[in-house]
Amino acid sequence: MKLPILFFLLLSYLSNARPANIPSKITELKPKEWYAAKAIEWKKYLADHPADQESWTQYFIAAKYARGITKEIEEIKHQIINRFPDSFLAHYVDFQVNGWTDQGIKALEKALKIDDSKMISMEDQLTYGELSGKDRSTYSRQLFEAGMIHSSTLNYGYNLLMSVAEDGLLIMDGLHLTTPLWVLQDVMNIRKDIAILNLELASSQNVYTSKLLMENGFNGTVNDLLKGQSKEDVYYALTLPRELINQNEKNLYVVGLASTERTTPRNHFETLKNNIENRFLLDYLTIDFNGEPQTATGQVLSTNYVVPLLLLKDFYDDLSDGDRSNELTEQIKRLTYGTQMETRVAQLLNKNAATEPFKYVVLNIKEVDKKMKLIKGKLYASEQEVNNCDYWFFMEYLRTNGYTDLYEKFFQDLSSYDPITKSLMSNYHYTPVNFKELDAKSKKKNMLKYPAMDFTYEAALAFCKWMTDQYNGNEKRAFKKVLFRLPSQEEWTMAALGYRGFQSWKLEENTITVKSKEGKAPELQVSLSEHTISYPWGIKAWDFRNRINNKHNCYLANVKIGEKITCAAGIKGDGFSFTSPGTTYFANEMGLYDVVGNVAEMISDPGVAMGGSWDDTPEKSTITSSYRYEGSDIKVGMRLFMEVIEE
Repeated sequence: MKLPILFFLLLSYLSNARPANIPSKITELKPKEWYAAKAIEWKKYLADHPADQESWTQYFIAAKYARGITKEIEEIKHQIINRFPDSFLAHYVDFQVNGWTDQGIKALEKALKIDDSKMISMEDQLTYGELSGKDRSTYSRQLFEAGMIHSSTLNYGYNLLMSVAEDGLLIMDGLHLTTPLWVLQDVMNIRKDIAILNLELASSQNVYTSKLLMENGFNGTVNDLLKGQSKEDVYYALTLPRELINQNEKNLYVVGLASTERTTPRNHFETLKNNIENRFLLDYLTIDFNGEPQTATGQVLSTNYVVPLLLLKDFYDDLSDGDRSNELTEQIKRLTYGTQMETRVAQLLNKNAATEPFKYVVLNIKEVDKKMKLIKGKLYASEQEVNNCDYWFFMEYLRTNGYTDLYEKFFQDLSSYDPITKSLMSNYHYTPVNFKELDAKSKKKNMLKYPAMDFTYEAALAFCKWMTDQYNGNEKRAFKKVLFRLPSQEEWTMAALGYRGFQSWKLEENTITVKSKEGKAPELQVSLSEHTISYPWGIKAWDFRNRINNKHNCYLANVKIGEKITCAAGIKGDGFSFTSPGTTYFANEMGLYDVVGNVAEMISDPGVAMGGSWDDTPEKSTITSSYRYEGSDIKVGMRLFMEVIEE
């Protein structure tokens, strides 16, 4: 009978064994369900050990991590205060419930006055040092030497700091994510130029927040920063809840483990590439020499690399760099293996799998280079909208080189038009027949100079990739490697404005030099935050910046107007009832034709085209006009933009 008795005694002992301590979130990150289960274990243990302060500490922490500040947490706090009045624990849980409010800070001060050696308060002492304006480094070193921060967490923090430009402001959420950054700055002197704003502190300490922003030269309130209403270099950690930045999310570019809108559109890819490939420390993602648990905070945070790596993979896909794309694919798979993201990421990788480069065909690359006009930096734009000559050649290439699926997918369907319109449209749309006819009959070749239209966004992307592959494979090219693509809205607008000396990719942030009237006139300095400009000719004739016609009442773009003769040259309306050949009207100061009117031009946002068309009124055909389209549209075409990757 002794064996069963011993068994039940052992079972009883194990059932009431002391649960494992709850690790700080700066050390490990567990699921909420885990913390909830631990809270139940500690509650049961306390039933037999009600006087054990450390057990109450663990119970309180587990419950707080599981549920946040709730009535249950308030009740646990009161139980602790009643049992252990005026103790370190009583004041500490009072601080935990009240947070970094003035009341909470007073409670923390009382706790630390009783005992400032407890490991549980080390993070809070560092934060307290930050708020009080004291030297943080003592607290940072204390926390670092305590071994609470895993190396993966420090590596992640290092890469996050390296995502931020010099003297930038980094906005963070959880203090357990911010504390390692302070340690890196204070103990290792890494990126001390960066100001770090923690939203948890900002919500409770207005004076501290205002002082931090003012001392680092940042204007506006925290709310302004979250809305993107600051002109400074503000960066948002990828861990921020999306609802905090949803008013500004569409303007943000991922540049590493943070995003920002203070970057040249599309140049964020170059920044992203440089950060990941040259500035980040990434070996720890592949090899763990420290035997860290999978729940180590840095290990859990590692899935945040997936977004920037996917974006960089897409960048290499556009360049048809299959080797680099495959390397990134394998890295992404390793990061998501066994996680909840694995299936979703696998679908994205399969959907966006790199395609083989298009077969090489002889193009007049010198002519292509000649037509590309510099916008700014390494970004160029074609002087004309993609015309029928270029697009129809692309379609013939697909038809005759075995790209049957793409050919059928991008074929322009005229079946929706009535017979009369269909007959007219056949001259403006590609078919194998009219391509051969127009190529053979010189008197009809003028049709090849009209802008291509009525093709899909997907077809435009394929055309860009085809041009990229053809250019990069041609020995006579001017640049070693380029990327043809659709522009962002900001890039398109500044290219359409045509002002060579623009300072910002945001139209309203520029000051431009203009002439007050057509011809010779004094130059004026004009801020576009105070004045509107609808058309690019306003640079040479500011008084006509919002007019579609000149002083002779002649129309300067192909838009929707009546055919009444008003122009001194005797032209009816703008001279065209439909689209017009490229170079019909004057180019802007950068050498770009038809930036307004003729066909609206696709941008990188799917379903959005800019500049208005032959079928839009002057008011809807400006350098800021946007048009929503679905599928293919008779009013929509495209202009090629070219980004130089390697000179």
